[in-house]
Amino acid sequence: MSTRRKVYTVYTLLSRCVLALAWALLSPRVALAQDADAGALPPGHPPVQSPHGEDGQPHQSELPPTFAEESPMVPPGVVLVRVVDARGEPVAGVEVRLGSTREGARGDARTAPTDGTGVTRFEGLPSGNGVAYRVSTERDGARFSTEPFQLAMNAGHRAQLVRYDVDRAGRAVLLWDARTELRFKDDRLVVVHRLNVVNLSGMSLGERAPRPVAFVPEAGLRFALPRGFTAFTPAPSMSDVRITEEGGAAVLRGSIPPTGTEPLELAYQYQLPLSGGELTFTASLALPVVGATVATEAPPGLTLSVDGFPAAQAQDGRGERVLLTSLERRPSDPPLRELRIRLGGVPRATGPARWIAALTAGLVVLSALYGALRGPRAGQRRSRQDLERERDRVLAEARELTRAHKDGDVGPKTYARRRQELARWLATLLRELDQAGA
Repeated sequence: MSTRRKVYTVYTLLSRCVLALAWALLSPRVALAQDADAGALPPGHPPVQSPHGEDGQPHQSELPPTFAEESPMVPPGVVLVRVVDARGEPVAGVEVRLGSTREGARGDARTAPTDGTGVTRFEGLPSGNGVAYRVSTERDGARFSTEPFQLAMNAGHRAQLVRYDVDRAGRAVLLWDARTELRFKDDRLVVVHRLNVVNLSGMSLGERAPRPVAFVPEAGLRFALPRGFTAFTPAPSMSDVRITEEGGAAVLRGSIPPTGTEPLELAYQYQLPLSGGELTFTASLALPVVGATVATEAPPGLTLSVDGFPAAQAQDGRGERVLLTSLERRPSDPPLRELRIRLGGVPRATGPARWIAALTAGLVVLSALYGALRGPRAGQRRSRQDLERERDRVLAEARELTRAHKDGDVGPKTYARRRQELARWLATLLRELDQAGA
C-alpha cells in the first residue's frame, strides 16, 4: 500500500473512531448477542471516559505488524518465524505451523515450537514459483497467520506473527462500512454484500491504555439471507475469516484481529428471481453498523428505497447510471439490524437494457458499481503499489476459482464465464500499470 493511502486510511479511521468507540463501548443497545451483560465492558477492558469530556480523545495502540518478507540475511530454503504478543514481546513455547500448496494442491504441513526468544526455523524448503507457503499459530480458537508467500531461489524469508489475547464478546467489533450492490442478469437480481469490518479494541477513549484483543465468535456471526435466494458465492479471502452458507444465512467464522490501518474486507453474493414489476427483500446485519450504502444499476423506470435511508440519488459510475442511498449511524440512533430493500419498475428479462446488463454482470469482485463505491479515491489515479496489490488479488481469485472448479464446486459454464471476467479485469489493471509506469 502506498504511503499516501496509508495516511488517508489512518486519518479516516481516527477521524471517526470517537463516534465508533463511544458506540461500541458505551451504548448497550448495540452489544452483540454473545455478551450476556449488555451494560458491561468486555472483561479486562480499561474504563472508558465520556467522548464529550476533555479527556475524550482516541488513543491507538502501536500494534506490532504481522508480515512475511524476503530477506537476504536468511539462507535460501529457510523461513524464520518470530511470534510476539500485542506489546511486541517474544512468546516462547508456541507451536508454529508452516502450510504449503503446490499448484493449488495442499502439501504436508510442518510444525515447530518457538524458542526462548520467540523464534522458530523451517529448513530445506523448495523454492520457486510452484510452491506457496503460509505460517500461522493458534490460541483459544483464534488463528494468526501471514499472507501466502513464495521463496526465491537466492534468499529465504523472515516472518512475524502477533498472538493476541482472545475475546468472544466483540463489543468493539463493528461494520465500518456495509455496502450492498444490485445488478440485473437475465431473470435474476444479483445481490453483492461488501463488508468492511473493524476491531477497535486497539483504541480507547480517555487516558487509559487500550487492550487489543482478537474477536472469535464461538457460533459464528449469522447474516440472514432473503427467502428464495440461490447461487450463494463468497469472495475468496486472504484472511483467516471465512463466510459460508448455513441454513439460510451467511455465517462468518474465524478470528478478527485488532484493526491497524485498514478494515477487514469481506464479500459474498447471491441471486434472487425476478418477474418484473416490484421486488422487496430483507438481509440482516449481524454487527453494529457505522455506515451503510445500497446501490443498484438503474435502467429506465427503476426506483430504489431502503427503510430508514434517505431517498436514493442518481449517480454515474464508470459510464453507467446507478441509484444510491447511504446512511451513517450514531450512538443515539436506533441500531440498524437489517436492510429492507424495495425495487420498483423492475424490467422484465427481455429488452436491450437487460441484454446489456447480462453481458456486463459479473462475479463478486466484478461490477461497475465497484468503481463507484470504492470510496473517496474513486476516479483518481491510483498508485502503482495499489494496482499491484489489486493485480495480486485477481490472480489469487483466479487460482481459487480453478481450485473450486476442480473440486466440483463451480460448474463449467460458470467457470468459463468468470475466467473471462477475471481476464478482462486483469487486462484493465495491466493497462493501468503501464500508464502508471509511464
